[in-house]
Amino acid sequence: MSIKWLSNQDYEKLLSGLIREYSLYAPCRSEKELGFRLVEEISQIAIEDSGNTRFPPKSLFFPQSEVLMKYNGILHSVEKEEKRKILFGVRPCDARAMKLLDHAFNDEKAPDEYWQSKRDSAIVISYACIAPGGTCFCTMVGGSPFGTVGSDAQFVKLEDGFVIRIYSEQAEKLFTDLPDAQKKMTQAANDLFDQVINGMPAMVEKQQVHDKLLSLFESDFWREISESCLGCGVCTFLCPTCFCFDIVDETLRKERVRNWDSCMFRIYSLEASGHNPRPTKSERTRQRVMHKYAYWVDQINEIGCTGCGRCVEFCPVNIDIREIVEKALHWEMIGGAK
Repeated sequence: MSIKWLSNQDYEKLLSGLIREYSLYAPCRSEKELGFRLVEEISQIAIEDSGNTRFPPKSLFFPQSEVLMKYNGILHSVEKEEKRKILFGVRPCDARAMKLLDHAFNDEKAPDEYWQSKRDSAIVISYACIAPGGTCFCTMVGGSPFGTVGSDAQFVKLEDGFVIRIYSEQAEKLFTDLPDAQKKMTQAANDLFDQVINGMPAMVEKQQVHDKLLSLFESDFWREISESCLGCGVCTFLCPTCFCFDIVDETLRKERVRNWDSCMFRIYSLEASGHNPRPTKSERTRQRVMHKYAYWVDQINEIGCTGCGRCVEFCPVNIDIREIVEKALHWEMIGGAK
């Protein structure tokens, strides 16, 4: 790993060069929301805006609607080669999420070539969170506002410029002309990390949460926490690690299309026979929480939630997954089902 220094004066020059050579995506502000978009001018980038983008950058690798193949008498595969692109300004929780999704899409027996082709063509440059939002809880699930999992490089903003920590050969080539960061700069970045981390929630013990949720599998706990749920799917559509999808054949367009789906929708688990193993909100809420905090732990020994806080911030009825985990850990103590 090398550590470079980028002054405020050279910031625009560097990014302008990247825009010329790559397809550069970064958080941009529109009238409605902050989102990752293709950048044509530096002025579009809203890197200093607080909070996360509404939709996570996973949508650049796993689009909400994606054509898998076309048909005009014979089947045609879709061209998968991608122009080299850079994702700039990705928050550490979202960078970590993409690494988690690699486990889902890059199964050794059945790798997802659509996901992989996009991942192989991208360089992910994260941006350390120096002012996490009130709904952020990355530290609770094993992450960090300065976390580097899933990042090829990371920018840490200081008063006079940026400390750039580089983790891959691909990213190293982008910053070869920059000077090495001096010790006082790296120390300032470390001091900033210490200040930020002090205000973040403590990490939960993942095995304890896993075991507790499994013990509550058949309890009334799920009915109680799901009572106010509308089943709208906002929590899953905005989640950086959800990957449920449906595949449909659009006969008029003569295309096979993959669309995002949600385990919070009643028809998601509806079988052709008419049987539904998750007929009520209780079972569907249980599936969502168990998948994040128990099934991921079983599969890869990681919690499948990165603490980005989107589901907390945008839930229309204020369901908070942090409170669900806390309530699960103390269910009997607060008078829950025995």
